[in-house]
Amino acid sequence: MDDKLYNLDMLDEIAHSDPTFIQEMLVAFVDNVTTEVGNIQSFKSLENWTAIGEAAHKLASNFAYMGASGLHALAVNIERSALIDHNLTGIEDKTDKMCIDGALLVEQLRNDFNIIYTG
Repeated sequence: MDDKLYNLDMLDEIAHSDPTFIQEMLVAFVDNVTTEVGNIQSFKSLENWTAIGEAAHKLASNFAYMGASGLHALAVNIERSALIDHNLTGIEDKTDKMCIDGALLVEQLRNDFNIIYTG
């Protein structure tokens, strides 16, 4: 059973299978997600749900490019709940799940592609 949280088919297509471009995108993804997860944790401690919604918006497209469909859907849900519907029911649990799974995705990519966080 493949338990990877990512599928790089879309990225490979966008990159026209250019390994250098793919590696650059993976490094940028790892840096961006690591930074945004840290930001979200800070925003959560301040109960700044608007900032969390904005951070989830930033992460949604990143997750989509990495083929992390479950994380993409979760980020979109958090964004919508915080910024559009203003429905905060369950948002803490969703935010925790996105941070945990996002960190796991980053760890998988770091291990699989020898990426070092540069942030």
